[in-house]
Amino acid sequence: MRLMPGRMREVELVEAADEPVRSRSAPDPAPWPPAARRMSVELDDDPGDERPDDVLTARTWLRRHAHWIGGAVAVVVGTLVVTQVTLDHREATRVAALAAIPGVVPPVDASIGVLWRADPLLAPALRSGAMVDGVLVGGTQDATGAPAIVGLDPDTGVVAWRTPVDLPTPQPTPTSASPELWMSCNDLPRDGSHVAACIAQQVGEEVRGIPSSSVWVLDPSRGELLSEREVDGGWGLTFADGALVVAQPVSADGKPARTDAGSVRWKVSAQDVVSGEPRWTWTTPPTDVVGREDGPEGAPHTATAWLQSSSDDHVVLGVDNHAWVLTVDGEPLLDVPLDPASWLETARAGVFIESTWTSSTYSGTLLLPDGSRVPIDETAGWLAVDDGSAPDVMFTVGQAPGGADGLSGRSARTGDRLWHVDGTIVTSLLLDGTVYVATSDTLVAVDAMTGEVHWTTEIDHMPQQLSTDGRYLLVPGLGVTLEAYTLTDGGLAWTADLADAVRGDSAGQSTVFVRGFQSGWHDPRLYVWTDTGSIAVLG
Repeated sequence: MRLMPGRMREVELVEAADEPVRSRSAPDPAPWPPAARRMSVELDDDPGDERPDDVLTARTWLRRHAHWIGGAVAVVVGTLVVTQVTLDHREATRVAALAAIPGVVPPVDASIGVLWRADPLLAPALRSGAMVDGVLVGGTQDATGAPAIVGLDPDTGVVAWRTPVDLPTPQPTPTSASPELWMSCNDLPRDGSHVAACIAQQVGEEVRGIPSSSVWVLDPSRGELLSEREVDGGWGLTFADGALVVAQPVSADGKPARTDAGSVRWKVSAQDVVSGEPRWTWTTPPTDVVGREDGPEGAPHTATAWLQSSSDDHVVLGVDNHAWVLTVDGEPLLDVPLDPASWLETARAGVFIESTWTSSTYSGTLLLPDGSRVPIDETAGWLAVDDGSAPDVMFTVGQAPGGADGLSGRSARTGDRLWHVDGTIVTSLLLDGTVYVATSDTLVAVDAMTGEVHWTTEIDHMPQQLSTDGRYLLVPGLGVTLEAYTLTDGGLAWTADLADAVRGDSAGQSTVFVRGFQSGWHDPRLYVWTDTGSIAVLG
């Protein structure tokens, strides 16, 4: 569990892993032993061969029951076949379930190596991309800085399609070159299928104010551009239920707000991401603008908004010292005044957390589904993988100078603390009702409901990242190594040294491996990112 998605680590999740887990095949049935034994006890009519009574008895029994033995053998073989089919079916069901969980990577073992490589121009597609209907979709810029959205085969790196896209008029750069862009793509379900929804915004030290954002929606199979839109800087923007949701400042009469307005309303509107057909609109009460007279010099004349959609069908709007929670249909649920240095976060099971940061510590208030408020001295925790198990439990973390201090499991109904894990929490994930926690020097498996510790494994380095393929916990080790720990008992199953494989043709050169992690935590592959900007994709 991490407070900051930007935490650095060596071998990376490349967001959203949608590939199946390979099963451990059951051992093949042994060769048919009774046949060999039958040869050794076949009747010998040589009168000079005197056999002990037990051998004669065995011969007689075999002759009398030969037909029964054949049937029994058929039953045994048939049972083995049926058992294997049943196991295969169960594994296929589990594979399908795992494939739908963001953050679960494709299955790996000790033979893991480099599947393919992405050069520095293609690598951003992995860092910004997501799996959409079996295609890795991400944003890139060519050597001239021109942006494009690409679709890749996640197994081979082959570019299936490349769609150039246009930007709004960018701010000028010192070198007159194309601007540097932050890009992110998402898998968006819509009408029983999936589309790729990508956002880009100009970044860099030379950027002044908040630049506009570009939104592109594409067909993942062909790369066809289905729709595009420009969203003004400072407006809120998110995706929910197949819709583009935007929050913009308006005046009392619903017209665009003046930049020097002292009070504005925020109109939140949802429209179909492809057709642009309006879905719903909701507008806040008037809110005072913070920053023009009350804020520092140079603050914007109107407030900025942020929008966030949650996995449990909510949309959160935050503006200055206020937040609102809506359903994905635009119905208001909560109206939350915020203290200075506070913000509203989504948690699990319909719980929200009003978090406050003061003097290097967190405090907050749980907003429970029944409307009750529970003060806590923690903030919302972050799971690298959440399979939806233990649906009545939510997670919170504290803060210490070294990072997140302690992980708590809480009842989503009452807010009561059910259990607590001490230590500096690096990251954690939830799978099959068990929380796997990486602290600064241990891996711990905890029952999400009761807090019972299933096992604890000490390690000799800080686990900067924790991934899983559904069979192992995958932890970057020292150098360019990957360690796999079993989910059942935390034992070290295998270690793979990937340094030579990652270097490839650069073997012998002094290659520094950059530790990096970006916003797309649901990346569909493990990868190693080098100091040249290229990426080695693992599998």
